[in-house]
Amino acid sequence: MKRLLFIRILSIACAALGLDAAAANSRPNMIFLMTDDQGWGDVAYNGHPKIKTPHLDAMARAGIRFDRFYAGASVCSPTRASCLTGRCNWRVNINTPLRPDEGHLPQEEITLPEALKEKGYATGHFGKWHLGGFDAEMAIGPLHVMPPWKAGFEECFSTFNVLVTHDPYARLGKHGIEGSYWHNGRNIPLEEGQKDPVLRGDDAAIVMNKSIEFIRKQVAARKLFLAVVWFHNVHTPLGKNPKLMKQYADCSTQEQIYYSNITAVDTQVGALRRELRKLGVADNTMVWFTSDNGPNLKGKKNVMYGKAEGGKFNYTPIGSSGAYRGWKRDCYEGGLRMPAVLEWPAGIKKPFVTDIPTVTSDYFPTALEVAGIPLPKDREYDGISLLPLIEGRMKERKAGIGFHSRGMQAWTKTRYKIIRPVAKKKASSQWELYDLLADPFEEKNLAKQHPEVVERMDKDFSVWAESAETDQQKVIEKYYRKK
Repeated sequence: MKRLLFIRILSIACAALGLDAAAANSRPNMIFLMTDDQGWGDVAYNGHPKIKTPHLDAMARAGIRFDRFYAGASVCSPTRASCLTGRCNWRVNINTPLRPDEGHLPQEEITLPEALKEKGYATGHFGKWHLGGFDAEMAIGPLHVMPPWKAGFEECFSTFNVLVTHDPYARLGKHGIEGSYWHNGRNIPLEEGQKDPVLRGDDAAIVMNKSIEFIRKQVAARKLFLAVVWFHNVHTPLGKNPKLMKQYADCSTQEQIYYSNITAVDTQVGALRRELRKLGVADNTMVWFTSDNGPNLKGKKNVMYGKAEGGKFNYTPIGSSGAYRGWKRDCYEGGLRMPAVLEWPAGIKKPFVTDIPTVTSDYFPTALEVAGIPLPKDREYDGISLLPLIEGRMKERKAGIGFHSRGMQAWTKTRYKIIRPVAKKKASSQWELYDLLADPFEEKNLAKQHPEVVERMDKDFSVWAESAETDQQKVIEKYYRKK
């Protein structure tokens, strides 16, 4: 079925399942927080010896800490597509960070806000988008126009891509005025932004303040809400927040800038948690946190070491993947394994830590099951519902997790992972094999020792790849083939 048909029959299907007003009262609000280029090691609770993240640390203690949570890809646009659709980026032909004129989230995809709106959720997007142009001028024609307000979000305070993370209206960035904030389809002009004190200062605070305004409005109206809050931190260009930099006065200037940008997000996580408690909705609100890919290192320089991970934890002045191999753009763990937390007091009876493999594609199926919405049957989903894990009923993940981006491919299950990396801009034709339970830092390639494992996993990957490529071709034929 097509997207519109799904939306029309959703209410009927839910009614058939007996989802009445009482069930609606038990559904949670949902908030999905995501940072940009924040590595697995860039939080205190994972062992960073210098970065201060007291509010994220508190979330990790109060909820579920995911120690093996994966971004859908090791770059931003593909991961964001997986968050909203439950489907891997390969299926929707988003395999690299998107320019506004080169690609978009296909209109046929059923997005999380579209699904939840049919169950009475108010929907809002705040911060970075990066899944399509905002207007025909930006996208150089109508083909790749896909802003958040066309993807199911009713309230939008969004930017197409990155902008400076402190006082963004002080001057225009490389994307010009169209790269600045848009509110519900209107680009906020430079002069207006410079005169508005609400739009000056720390970008993380600006984005969160708009998010909290939206949440307050929905609570007052007694409406369920979905808030997708995608921070610009810590993607460059990083702004200098003098107040927060003072917390790192004993560090180098480069460290002060990077660490304070992490703390800027953490500060706003604290503001959100306080507001939810003040409004009386914290108990039944799911608050998810993760990053979109590993740190933007392009190699490790000025490496320092901490005590975590047996002393192997390493960090740099511009990001950390802990002891994990690789960083942004890699399909090694350092590019894909993210810090991740879920806080939901009503649904998590006892806090715990899990190393069951999970991925951003799981957001969509999990949210739909929690909201009492049947998963559409007309398309393949790569994510699974994590509700059984949340409720303590999942002991292992049976489904594999596949990755395909920028020429790299990988496939992982609980123990093993195969990967085809890229070297000198050329993808390898051979699989590498790692035992992630015995060797989580991917130090020993076991492909030659265990060819039978490689062969078995290659077959699983090939089945998945064939399905993903079939979906991709449909998108290419409609949006990318020259007529």
